[in-house]
Amino acid sequence: MTDLKRIQAALEFLKDNQGFKVGGLYLAPRENEIAVVGQTNYNDTDNLNKRIALNELKDIKAEFNDYRDLDADFNSFFKNKTIRFCLAYDYGMGGIELCNDLNGKITWSYDIKD
Repeated sequence: MTDLKRIQAALEFLKDNQGFKVGGLYLAPRENEIAVVGQTNYNDTDNLNKRIALNELKDIKAEFNDYRDLDADFNSFFKNKTIRFCLAYDYGMGGIELCNDLNGKITWSYDIKD
């Protein structure tokens, strides 16, 4: 579990409109929203399917909500903000978004098998 000081540091960076990695997530302010990005556990997208990707996206949300539960100021910062949860694949020299969840609507950014 990520310690409270790391969560509080993330909050300060976000207030300054800067991204910050906390735990397994990267929090990034974007125009009109905050992106909460987590990476897939898979090294090859051919081994992924939509069910696995959705479960990993659910884990990203759960980790983020754990952080919100740990710190009242962190939680307050996100009230009335649009949050886009993203699952990304790191291919070594960069990353690509596989899918995201914005207000409960899943958008597939990468062709993953059913």
